[in-house]
Amino acid sequence: MLETPAMKKIIVLPLYAVVLVVCSIAAFGHHSFAMFDLTKKVTIEGVVAKVEWTNPHVWVHADVAQKDGTRVRWGIEFTSINHLTRLGMKSNTINAGDKIEFTVNPYADGTPGGRFQVMKLPNGRYFCDVGAAQQFCIENNK
Repeated sequence: MLETPAMKKIIVLPLYAVVLVVCSIAAFGHHSFAMFDLTKKVTIEGVVAKVEWTNPHVWVHADVAQKDGTRVRWGIEFTSINHLTRLGMKSNTINAGDKIEFTVNPYADGTPGGRFQVMKLPNGRYFCDVGAAQQFCIENNK
């Protein structure tokens, strides 16, 4: 029996800690970057085929010309609409048919695509991911 408040704390506090740890594991799983090779950056130029302006992450699909003349579709994962909006992007900033230069952290398994770092629009303006990439945009959007 839980007779005193001190005894209740001895039982209840560890239970809260377990619940907190279990919930945290799920959150970390969602934000894992393990699928990307964060040691590499690849710059490609492609024609936008499709924009998915959705949460939790925006996706841009671009057709990238290969040396042999064929095109390969790349899937580029952006951050959330909330972050992109704070950077000044809108749902119509990128449109199907736009020719855009992307710098990404590529997929570790070689799949065509990656995690958005920097994007150069046809008008020359750069958009950069949150974090360290922002310095590039500050220096190049003058």
